[in-house]
Amino acid sequence: MFARLFLFISFIGILTVACNNQAALKDANTISAAIKNSYAPDKRVALWNIELSPLGNKVVLKGQTNLPAAKADFLQQLAAKNIVIVDSLEVLPAQNLGTKTFGIVNVSVSNIRSKNGHSQELATQSLLGTPIKVLQQKDNWFLIQTPDKYIAWLDHGGFVQVDESTYKEWISAPKVIYINDFGFSYETPNLQAQKITDLVAGNILKSIGQEKGFIKVAYPDGRTAFVPAIAVVNYDTWLASRTPNATNILATAQEYLGRPYLWGGTSGKGMDCSGFTKTVFYLNGVQLARDASQQVHTGNLIETDETLKNLVPGDLLFFGRKATADKKERITHVGIYMGKGEFIHSSGDAGVKIESLIAGATNFNQKRLDSFVKAKRIVTSLGRNGVDLLAELPAYNPSEL
Repeated sequence: MFARLFLFISFIGILTVACNNQAALKDANTISAAIKNSYAPDKRVALWNIELSPLGNKVVLKGQTNLPAAKADFLQQLAAKNIVIVDSLEVLPAQNLGTKTFGIVNVSVSNIRSKNGHSQELATQSLLGTPIKVLQQKDNWFLIQTPDKYIAWLDHGGFVQVDESTYKEWISAPKVIYINDFGFSYETPNLQAQKITDLVAGNILKSIGQEKGFIKVAYPDGRTAFVPAIAVVNYDTWLASRTPNATNILATAQEYLGRPYLWGGTSGKGMDCSGFTKTVFYLNGVQLARDASQQVHTGNLIETDETLKNLVPGDLLFFGRKATADKKERITHVGIYMGKGEFIHSSGDAGVKIESLIAGATNFNQKRLDSFVKAKRIVTSLGRNGVDLLAELPAYNPSEL
């Protein structure tokens, strides 16, 4: 009888522990969801990949985040609930990277993918000379974060992995920026010399000399080459001269007419809709968010109606699906307003082109008119409302380091 009583009491004890543990796990998941919503609502720019599981009277915490403050807040809230945890949550950058948690893009246009593999979706691109942060390594692929905070995978051949001091030295070094649409660097100061690499507008290189009408440049990996002096300008001079007004923005945009559409592209070699707007504004000294669904949350909202009377050249136009009683707003496309009902955009059916929202115009696009959602004014939000000036970002200006 005593044995049966002991077994019964033990069972009740185990059941109580299990119930308490399930309640703790439920509370921990609720807190984790709130942390994610607060610190990492957009997985494209912040990581909160958390796994929670029971272990006796404890909760095992696994996964990864690149947000130390989020983890600290999470642990504090768990402690306040008297939830005992086994902490195996890794805060990136990963420890096995050592001190080399930075990088510098080493090719004219680096292809950054949604997963680690050359066959994976192209998520975005970064230009030669762009400083990046390195978070994790899997074989020859690295999880990196670009200056616009976008997180995705880059292969080892696309960048040079460096420590913080080398990263800062690159940012602070005298540099030039390539301003021609497309060209090459050469082994010697001669257009007939062996080519070193191709170059596109926006590429940044160290400036280490001048010879025979060429600028001698250095790549992040230490290679040297020569670039025609007329194809580059001093980087600091260029940065200080950026004037992101409607005239300059539209002039840059029209330079890309006819360029091919490329999903994930953000360079002159090919660009998707938001890659086009991002590239145009970048060349005018402005960093926009990567995707259309992110860009729509920046700038100042402009009230619009069928007359489009409140729009001014340089406004960003967003397309997709308006919010309804049972569906959220969904932004799938973006273009730049030119005036008189016309806008310029990178379209999947024809690359960069100019179309109209005015019925009867020869370039009228009914589909775009039907899917027009809202407009945002960027030029009145420079340096705020999610619109960053390159001159105010540490990755582009040593005075901000």
